[in-house]
This record gives sequence, C-alpha cells and structure tokens, in this order.
Amino acid sequence: MHRLVLHYQERGASSLQHEIRQLLSDQTDIDTEMYLLLDRNGAKLAGNLNMFEAGDLIRDPPVPLQSNVLRDGVSVSGVLVAQRLGDGDILVVGRDTQDLKEIKDLIGKAVIVATLVALFLVLIGTLIFRRELRRRVEAIRDTAIHVGTGELTRRVPAAADADEFDQLRSDINHMLDRIENLMKGVRNVSDSIAHNMRTPLTRVLARLHKAQSGARDAQALGAAIDAASAEILELIAMSEKLLLIAEAESGVRRQAFQAVRLDAIARDVLELYEALAEEKGIVLRLAVAQAGRTNGSVRNNGTHNGAGDEGVWVAGDADLLAGVISNLVDNALKYAGRGACATISVARRDSQAILTVRDNGPGVAEDELRQLGKRFYRAPTRSRSGLPGSGLGLASVRAVAALHEGRLAFRDAAPGLEVEIELPSAIPPADHYGLVMKS
Repeated sequence: MHRLVLHYQERGASSLQHEIRQLLSDQTDIDTEMYLLLDRNGAKLAGNLNMFEAGDLIRDPPVPLQSNVLRDGVSVSGVLVAQRLGDGDILVVGRDTQDLKEIKDLIGKAVIVATLVALFLVLIGTLIFRRELRRRVEAIRDTAIHVGTGELTRRVPAAADADEFDQLRSDINHMLDRIENLMKGVRNVSDSIAHNMRTPLTRVLARLHKAQSGARDAQALGAAIDAASAEILELIAMSEKLLLIAEAESGVRRQAFQAVRLDAIARDVLELYEALAEEKGIVLRLAVAQAGRTNGSVRNNGTHNGAGDEGVWVAGDADLLAGVISNLVDNALKYAGRGACATISVARRDSQAILTVRDNGPGVAEDELRQLGKRFYRAPTRSRSGLPGSGLGLASVRAVAALHEGRLAFRDAAPGLEVEIELPSAIPPADHYGLVMKS
C-alpha cells in the first residue's frame, strides 16, 4: 500500500492503474494478491476485486482488516487495507488468507497426528517397560514367595547385566541373610531351651513327687522345697540371660546408646564385687590406663581404683556394659580359686577402648578357647569343677559386645584366662569438658 501510494503521488492515477494491471499480470503471487482502485464516484478503475463498499475499510491511520470479498467473482477471505488518495480515489490492497488457513489446518492435522503418534509410542513404551519391569521383578517375587514358604536360604539371583535393581537385590539379600541368622538363633535357642530346661524341670518335679509321696516329714519337705526353689531360680536366671541375648542380637537397645565412661562403670562393678572377692580370698584390682600410663590408687585389699580426668568413653548402654563386666568378673571369681588375683583393665588404644578381665587361675585348655561364648557351652575343665552354670554368661557377653560393634577375644593368660573386649571410642559430651574446666 505504501509503495503504490508513493507511485500515485509521483506519477498520477493513470500510471497507478497501469502499475496495478502490471502487478496482476506478472504471474507472481497472483493467487493471493488483491487490488482494487475506485474513483471518487465509486467506479472501478483497476484491480481483481469486485466492487464493494471500500469506504468502510478506511481508517486513519490505515489498519489491516479481515473481510470477505469477491475476487474475479469468487468469494474469498482476505486481509485488506484501504486508503483514500489525493483526488478522492480509493485504493484497496489485500492478501488472500486461504493459504494461511491451509497452513493452520495442516499444522492442526500435524499436531493431531503427532499427538496420536506420541500416545501410540507412549503406549508401546509403557507395555515394553512393564514387561521388562515384570521380568526383572519376577526374580524378586519368586524369591519372596519361596522365603514365605520357609525356604530361608533362597536369595535373589544376580542379573547378567548391571541395572537399577542391583542395589535393591543387594539390600533384599542382606535382609534375608539377617532374617536367616535371626531365625537360626531363635531355632537354636528354642532347641537349647527344650534340651536344657527339661532336665532341671524333671528334677524339680521328681523331688516334689518324692516329697509328696513320702512320710511328709517337715524337714524333708523343707529340703525339697528349698531344692525346687533353687532349681527354679536357676531357670529364671537362664531365661533372663536368653532374653538379654535375644534383645542384644536384635539390636533394639542401640536406640538408647549414649556416651558413657567405661572406667566409671568398671569401678562400680568392682565395688559391687569387693566383698565377694574378699570372702573368696581373691585379690580384685582395677587399672585404668590414660595415654600410655596407668592411673590408680591401691586400696587395702590390693584393689586399684583408676580415675583419670578424661576417662575412657564409649557409645553404649551403661546397664548392658555393666552386665558384661559383671559376668566376666563373676566367672573369674568363680573359677580362679582362693589366693588368685583378678584384674579389670580399661585403656585407650588409638580410636578403641579396651576392656580386659584377667585372672591367674587354672584357665581354659587351648582347644576349648574357640568354643567359649557359644550358647549353653561350658568348657569341660570347668564343668568338672562342680560349680553351677548355664553356659549363657559368656554368650551374653559376646552378644552385647557385637551390639556395641565390639570385638571379643579369649586368650590363655598362662596361667589363667584373659578376656578382651575392644569397643569403638566415643567423644565425651560437651558438659563433661565444662565440669573438668571448672574443677
């Protein structure tokens, strides 16, 4: 429009008519271009549009408008702009929008087709993914079914190719290993309970029947009741130890762990057993090593009470650790013999806390050391001593040590027995440093 207006202003209306005819005959864009030149009276001077009220399209400034017109007698839709020339003539220039409609229709159809193709591909991809997922999960489901039927040794097989399920397979197999070990422990405990409790229960029942069917002498009845009570107390102690072992092996007590002083716990246990040690004629000592030296003061019974400002700290349950030390001290006092010496040592070694209980008694044979700590196992040399025992004390020590991520070792002290427990050290709480600085 701008070019034709300039042409009109420079060369006049006749030249403009010639220019329009030239544009319509040059075979360029003849299917889309629209021209119409009207004189002041509304008569058509040139163009390929039929006459219409072109004045309705005139805007100032010129604005393209969408309108339906007749081009060479055919109704078409186009974008038109109209402008009045200097002598009153009206010039209309436009473009057929049919090709734009076709392009829009084509794009719309392409979008629909692309959407259908995408949905088809998604559907196919989903089916393939589900089939592949089912294939990879099938081994896990098959293992779960067999484990559910009691095959605890079944494991998820490793895949030929590494994939995203490798970690899941590893976690499941680790869980199954743990379950199998726990079930074996439960089975062993139940078997051991059935085996070891049958005899004392039968003995209690036989004594009670004998007392019931006898002369009913008051002294005999009292002795039978005392013997039955002693047997029952032993069974209760055995049950408590089994519960402690089961609780430690399950790991439920770890949630109560906190930083505790191992040397302070050992000192409390020593004070608890001082009277018993003196009664048995055994010297009981405590030695606490701090940074390569032993701190302690000797009491009148030969007992060392080590303090040390820093202490030996571990992360754990104070009650369980006290039970461990009590079991070891009780064993030492029970089997060391009169005139022997038992020593509790607490020390730090690198990042480990070392607890050692050692006696100079008769000890345990070399081939029996490897069996110590198993449930209901009693070394033959100690079983022949005639002293009571269930074979669960050292088993509970082993279970509690494992719960604290510790290492338990039995050694020949030549003479005597040495039991060493190695536990990870812990950082003392902040208030401990405050108390030390104030002191």
